[in-house]
Amino acid sequence: MVDNNDNGGLDNKGFDYDNLVEESLKNVVKKVLKMTSEDGLLGESHFFISFNSKDPEVVVPSELRGNDNSEIKIIIQHQFWDLKTTEDHFEVTLSFNGQKKNIFVPFRSITSFTDPSVGFSLQFKIDQPIKLLSDGNNIQKNESSKISEVNLEKETKSGEVVSLDEFRDKK
Repeated sequence: MVDNNDNGGLDNKGFDYDNLVEESLKNVVKKVLKMTSEDGLLGESHFFISFNSKDPEVVVPSELRGNDNSEIKIIIQHQFWDLKTTEDHFEVTLSFNGQKKNIFVPFRSITSFTDPSVGFSLQFKIDQPIKLLSDGNNIQKNESSKISEVNLEKETKSGEVVSLDEFRDKK
């Protein structure tokens, strides 16, 4: 039974698909980081995570905030420790110039998540319009949309990039 008093998936006009999709994609990131915290990295997996450093809850070493760049990219690969996830953030210790530094990132501030070992990438843009591709046509969404792009591509052993659209039923 659906609780219509909980507006998590509804707005005044119906379903708020943009927020539902964003929440689902952020849950992918949460699950992958949680699995990594419990079992370590699997295979050749490693992650590039970009986030908005202007979020007031982001904690990073001051040397990473050195310029006016509001986006910071971290890599979780060989030298990381104490990866922890909660419902609203992750934290990890990374090595910068041979020194261990703690990082605290709310999931809402993540702008991209990539696992280049399998060609998987998610892009998030806060309060920007979104463009979805459907049968090769661009569909412009409203200004309140949060996700800018979803790129789910797989790299084959020969280095050829294959789009998931090739595997969908054509009707």
